[in-house]
Amino acid sequence: MPHARTTTLLTRSAAALLVLLAGAEIGRRIADLPSLPALVDLQFDITPRSQSYKVFEANRIARSTHPRPWPMALRALEISVPWKDGSQLPVIDFLKTTSAHAFVVIQDGKIVYERYIDGYDANSRFTSFSVAKSFVSALTGVALQQGKIRSLDEPIGHYLNSDEIAPAYAGITIGQLLDMRSGIDVDENYGGSLASPVVRMFVSTDLHRFIARRSGLRFAPGSRFEYRSVDTLVLSRVLAHATGMRLSDFAQQVLWEPLGMEQDASWSVDSGQHGVEKAFCCLNTTARDFARLGLLYLDGGRVGDQQVVSPSWAHEPRQPVNHGEVLDYRDGWWIPPGNADDRDFSAIGVFGQYIYVNPATRTVIVKLSDYGVEQDEVLTMLAMRSISHYVAGKNQGLFMNRP
Repeated sequence: MPHARTTTLLTRSAAALLVLLAGAEIGRRIADLPSLPALVDLQFDITPRSQSYKVFEANRIARSTHPRPWPMALRALEISVPWKDGSQLPVIDFLKTTSAHAFVVIQDGKIVYERYIDGYDANSRFTSFSVAKSFVSALTGVALQQGKIRSLDEPIGHYLNSDEIAPAYAGITIGQLLDMRSGIDVDENYGGSLASPVVRMFVSTDLHRFIARRSGLRFAPGSRFEYRSVDTLVLSRVLAHATGMRLSDFAQQVLWEPLGMEQDASWSVDSGQHGVEKAFCCLNTTARDFARLGLLYLDGGRVGDQQVVSPSWAHEPRQPVNHGEVLDYRDGWWIPPGNADDRDFSAIGVFGQYIYVNPATRTVIVKLSDYGVEQDEVLTMLAMRSISHYVAGKNQGLFMNRP
């Protein structure tokens, strides 16, 4: 009977699907991967990337017990910013073109412009992606000031045991991790499948195990710069050992509390079982609270009477002069081309997340987006430099035509 044959085929197909899913579930557990619904969500961007914290478990970071509301001095940004092929874009078109959801401009400690798009608002939480690396840099500066790490030249083998890292990595220094010069071989290919090591690291449910399984070196530690998210992950494990605290708890104590963060935040973790923070990518908070890290660096590492990080640490990212045409990197921060006058620098996340800091104009700009992978980063920073000059009343002519 045709009907019976069809039913039999459907039954066999359903059984085959169940076997496939069961096999995938077993493979998932062996490979330390998240649940199948989470993998499907991440693969097909069901949850917007800027909201991907909703897919992962997380450690809570409590808001400050003494929050510091931002003073407001709102005004229009009636300018156009430089863009591709010598063109100019009005600010709102710049935001829409780069798929921004939140854009906050702070000049001299006051919010002078704030715009939210696509239904988001000042209370909306966003995933940082690699902006988190700049927070880990700040936490390293705090640990150094507190004497919990003695020197950036210390080998990480002083903090991590032989069952946590391969012998080849024990001599890597804290400073080499901070500057992405470790040589640890975890390829930074965002577009790959689960075969890509950095993608596997992103979704791993056991980051201790992930690190312990690495052993290769791409180059001799310290010999050159090569951007690698794994360096920040390993650095975060050094900080956890040095401080005796979870990274998220340390962040709450030494950053969230003194900086006066207004909202609870979270740091996505590998799993509830292990609770190891995805230190390289996934700090989740509001645009206004992201901005407080930039203000800390503008103010020489001080909040009120409290020196959170040393003045020399706060000034470190602005030291390089970038005469090239591409971004430079230092201590967890990116340095844009043509920064000799401004000494500006920025945290950058892969899908268009920024904390841009301009010491010359005393401006911090936060931009949180769902833009393309590593797309138009130099142009975006130059646009934000232009905005910082405008809000500070600087002469635009010096800026607009330089790279």
